[in-house]
Amino acid sequence: MGTYRKKLRGEAQYTSFVPTPLTALTIDVSGLEVWIKEAEDALRRLRESSSVWTADAVGDIIRKESEDSWMLSAERLFSPFGVLFPSSNCSDADQAEISHLAEATTYAVGALDELPLCGRLLKNIHYLMCRGDRYEKKYPGEFRSSPLWLGPEGCTLKNASYVPPADDDMVEAFSALEKFINEDSDMSPLVRAALIHYQFEAIHPFIDANGRVGRVLNTLFLLETRLLEKPVLRWSHILWKYCDRYYAELQRVHATGRYEPWIRFFLLSLREAAEGPDSSIIYQPMLRWE
Repeated sequence: MGTYRKKLRGEAQYTSFVPTPLTALTIDVSGLEVWIKEAEDALRRLRESSSVWTADAVGDIIRKESEDSWMLSAERLFSPFGVLFPSSNCSDADQAEISHLAEATTYAVGALDELPLCGRLLKNIHYLMCRGDRYEKKYPGEFRSSPLWLGPEGCTLKNASYVPPADDDMVEAFSALEKFINEDSDMSPLVRAALIHYQFEAIHPFIDANGRVGRVLNTLFLLETRLLEKPVLRWSHILWKYCDRYYAELQRVHATGRYEPWIRFFLLSLREAAEGPDSSIIYQPMLRWE
């Protein structure tokens, strides 16, 4: 479990979260083996079927994934009553953001031939996706150097739902994450992917767009580990459908220090994404969440 650290003094004092380094974790995968195997099989089938897809078809998937990831970040959330928010209802500025995210993803996939999964690459992705007036004062392409907090509109550092690591702790935590991403490991790549996504979101290294960058990072890690051959997984579409569960499972790790429920959700969401947008796995009645 991570630790909470008090920063500053007096009236300005606040408490921020510092996640446990992933190298210090011991994850019991004995109860996850079925879900790991099912997710691996689904990704293998997607890898095989997409091997003949054209560049245009892959580009269309990148655009759709970018649209879903943007809608998730903009809280254009899935409705069980079928009220969706297609890009045709977005403003010109919204459309531009979706295009920038697609361009950043395309750049990142190509850059894997020259760069490892590292801070430099993620900063480049962030810069490319955060062009435009909305991000003018949010330091595109740079890690933050000031406190950040998440919660209901109007909340402060003192009553926020979550306060990521302060800048000094953030730099150290990201350095440890970068090392974990690139080191050799006997751990299942899918379990590593789940841990990496959680840790990146817990660190929240940018002022804005951390969710979008984190979801691109997941695609890149799956490509790097050969679980995907092409960036054709519409994971954000599934997270969009189950947004409440997605955020709740991430938050539960902060609160309890238990990673297994999050990893299980991650595996199920990847499997559902690999099997296509019309599949429905996570809400099957036989699934019981601890």
